[in-house]
Amino acid sequence: MKLVSKEFQKVSKWTGGTTTELLIFPANAEVSKQNFDYRISTAQVLVEKSEFTSFPSFNRKLAILEGKLKIQHNQSKWYKLGVGEQSEFKGDWETRSEGQVVDFNVIYSDKYQTSIFWLTQLKEDDFNNGKEVVGIYCLNGTIQINDILLEKGDFINANGEVDSVVTSVDALCIKVIIDKLQR
Repeated sequence: MKLVSKEFQKVSKWTGGTTTELLIFPANAEVSKQNFDYRISTAQVLVEKSEFTSFPSFNRKLAILEGKLKIQHNQSKWYKLGVGEQSEFKGDWETRSEGQVVDFNVIYSDKYQTSIFWLTQLKEDDFNNGKEVVGIYCLNGTIQINDILLEKGDFINANGEVDSVVTSVDALCIKVIIDKLQR
């Protein structure tokens, strides 16, 4: 298991705001070089209108954490996303958005599939499932996994044996699973 507390997360600027990297694989990869297999991050969109960075050969999942977003792919019909809602799309699609939001992003190659879940309670079975990556991002409250305490904004790559999980009454988290496809 590896904790990435909010104080040690890599924050970068982009034309529409900031992005905070929670996990990139392999660890020595760089998002700007697009030489990764997957990347988990949050982003703060500070402008009213923005265009998404193109990531050819990748897929994207986006979940809204705060605010509302109108989004359009390849000049198709616009659709709206609110808090807790998700969108999945190809990384090379021309994607535009309107609205200032905070979002949760997973960008991943075709070798993987991914799922994002909003949870208020966690149990040991949520972690010990043999998947490639089980990551937890704490949105609210606290989450104790074994002897590691997650507070708001903390992320943990929780691969491995989890013996105990305790969540505060007000806990809310995002669980992301990234599973390597069998070919």
